[in-house]
Amino acid sequence: MAEHERRRHKRYKVNKPVKIRGGTSEQDGRLTDISSSGAAINADEAESPYEDDQELELELEDFGVLSGSVVRTLDDGFAMSFDLDEEGEELLISEITGFQAGSDYE
Repeated sequence: MAEHERRRHKRYKVNKPVKIRGGTSEQDGRLTDISSSGAAINADEAESPYEDDQELELELEDFGVLSGSVVRTLDDGFAMSFDLDEEGEELLISEITGFQAGSDYE
């Protein structure tokens, strides 16, 4: 089965700056894709200091702050899942879909 068929939520390609907060540290990064359940982030530092299951907050200019945890590390960053209930997921996906229709996320 292809990977996109296993995904529960549609992912949207983006290229937006984010602030990553974990504990007392903060760093800049780039959001590379997002869905209502999670995101992939490129960390600006050469080596991401984040570990699986670490709790983080992402501050996105267009969305505000999203909380979640690291689900896997990547060569240039990490993937995380969001701590959202079904209503929060629906709100986020409607915002993502709205931005996708505009020029910010195309």
